[in-house]
Amino acid sequence: MSGNNKIYTNLVLSFLVGIILSCIPLLMNKNAYYQDDMQTQYMPTFYSIGSMLLNYHQIPFMTTHSWFGGNIVGEFQYGIFNPVELVLYSFLPIIQSLPGGAGFLAVIHYGMLSSGIFFLSRTLGISNKYSYLAAITVVLNNFIFYWFAESWFPEFSSIAFMVWAVAFVFRAKDSKWDFLAAVVATYLTITSGFPQTIVAFGLCGLIYSGMEIYQNRNLPSCLPFISLCLGGMAALMAVMPTLAMVLVSDRSTSDMVTVTSMIPSLGDLLVVFNPIHPSNMQYPGERSVKASIYYIAWFVLPALIFTNWQSVRRIPQKNICIFVCVIIFLVLTQGTGGINVMKLPARFAVFFQIFLTLSTLYLWDHYRDKELSKVKIYCFIVVLITTAIMSILQYPHKIIGISLIVTMCLYFGIKFSQKEMGTVKIISITILFAILSRISGGMHNNIFPKWDFHPKISEKINLYSIDSEYSMFLVDNVFNSSWKEHGNDYIKYIWFGNIGLLSGRSYVNGYSPIKQYALQKRFFRFVHGLTPMEAGIGGLELESTTGMSFFDLMRVKNVIATNGVLADLFAREKPKQWKELEHSNPYSRVFTHTLPNEKLPGTLSWPLEGLSAIETTNPQATLETITITSRSKDTNKLIFARTSWPGYEATFNGTSVPVSTVAGFFLAVDLPNDGSKGTVKLSYHLPYIHITLTSLGLSIFLTILIMNMNFLWNRSYHISLKNELRR
Repeated sequence: MSGNNKIYTNLVLSFLVGIILSCIPLLMNKNAYYQDDMQTQYMPTFYSIGSMLLNYHQIPFMTTHSWFGGNIVGEFQYGIFNPVELVLYSFLPIIQSLPGGAGFLAVIHYGMLSSGIFFLSRTLGISNKYSYLAAITVVLNNFIFYWFAESWFPEFSSIAFMVWAVAFVFRAKDSKWDFLAAVVATYLTITSGFPQTIVAFGLCGLIYSGMEIYQNRNLPSCLPFISLCLGGMAALMAVMPTLAMVLVSDRSTSDMVTVTSMIPSLGDLLVVFNPIHPSNMQYPGERSVKASIYYIAWFVLPALIFTNWQSVRRIPQKNICIFVCVIIFLVLTQGTGGINVMKLPARFAVFFQIFLTLSTLYLWDHYRDKELSKVKIYCFIVVLITTAIMSILQYPHKIIGISLIVTMCLYFGIKFSQKEMGTVKIISITILFAILSRISGGMHNNIFPKWDFHPKISEKINLYSIDSEYSMFLVDNVFNSSWKEHGNDYIKYIWFGNIGLLSGRSYVNGYSPIKQYALQKRFFRFVHGLTPMEAGIGGLELESTTGMSFFDLMRVKNVIATNGVLADLFAREKPKQWKELEHSNPYSRVFTHTLPNEKLPGTLSWPLEGLSAIETTNPQATLETITITSRSKDTNKLIFARTSWPGYEATFNGTSVPVSTVAGFFLAVDLPNDGSKGTVKLSYHLPYIHITLTSLGLSIFLTILIMNMNFLWNRSYHISLKNELRR
């Protein structure tokens, strides 16, 4: 019992370590965790989900407030099936500050990550001292800070769950409660919403499971694999809606990927012992990353060079699995951009860094040299000096800083290897190097836009509510100095991405990494909901089936165009019924007109003639009911101002009727060709819901069943099996 109490105490302390260290950037800059995608994609959506939970006690799966990215459940990265994330989101409306909310989420997840790394380290047999060092090193990791904690947040949150999941999968056969924890942690990792983390975790779990099964060839050795399968089965409800979205999306190309972008330089990736070596990675648009984002820890090189490799003997399979994963993740960083789920190879760098740190500390903890040989010391010096020269040749303007850091690495590396350093000393040195590394790169990645958006938040956001009209924002470029200078002023008048969700009003723009293909092709240039110059003209074109303009079918009453080419072009090409409003806004011009379908109920957009209908109930994003009081025999198709997604179903007088798509992205309902009257019920259901609920129920049943198979958890049974195998 005392041993359990000790591990619980250390877990709490390591959680607090993560909290404390991650709070320091907030003391220096309130926007430390509120950069780039966190401003335009994640925080507006996280906040809106929290508002729905707090005020309406509902989890939003779909919203009509945004045409582009309104399929929240299908976008996957918002983690709405992860109960831990939902609890955290529910606190956001209380905080009432987007940078504050971002900081809150980041700090809590840093605590989870820190304690998870400690727990994984102990599971791998690393001592308390070096487990704390591993936790601190990962918390201070520049790659996690620069790319995930302040921008690609779901990868950060998913990594925080993943390290726990890896630890419990390694322990899955130890006890029924470890097995249960492995199933739950696998579920939480998958539902937190980032594909690269799922790939990394899946590879690690499958490698370990295969090694266990091959080595022992008994039923208990299958438990890690079974825990992976059961956790994955339970998480299918989060994955299947995304797979359904892919059927109508275009993932063959990406705004962010070319054959050379987002692939870290192998040489820079391996410079893990020079904290201010400016890492090089080509970003789309021919921009280079100049921050030291690949720094891992100063002790990696001395620990590897001064390890007594001849004394290495029977290493546990879980540690061998970690070693193998280091190589795999290193390879994955170097060119998997052509495989869809592995796009942006740089995202795998963090797994290489974490697993390399764990491997190094395990080897150092168990197999360190008792005496230093001159050959190894000379080797250490030569490698450091060689890489220092390479860094200086690449960045000659940093010769003083690089020389100073290499000298410090040389001094502390030899001290580290000569004797057992105290915990406080080794942690202090690690923090010192991390500070120098962070200073050399700045508080955030230099290629991120230096936006400072704090849009006004509506008191109560209801994503399930329906508006009768929309606004379309024509904005082609926000990656410029004007947005940096006037960010908060601009955002009062021009929305892009998911920022509009905070207003509680409906608009066309949004943020969708998956992208409804026909909608994206007509209106949007990037995942951010930015529009090309011809987007306004595309909305004025007539749709062939109805003869109405696309803007009218979408119920776009207002077009807000950024001053310049976009506004001038729309003003020149607009029909006479569109009028420009007089206003004092210095950043955009507003055009409006009377919608021809404004009297139709709910989101019904067409037909304008031959049909009379009234709202039966208050329309919502996932459910709309209208009663047709009369219609002509040739009025058979109803078109709704909604983006068409798999999962929509319709009934007419209680009988299922077909749902179709018009122009590739409008949702339509096909009625019988008899002019009959009655009630049309349009509803959205999670795609494959029956399959995923069955899978969830089966996962729960099998987990309980396996936990109650007492012979699996009988240690004497395990021992007898091993003895029998040996004989």
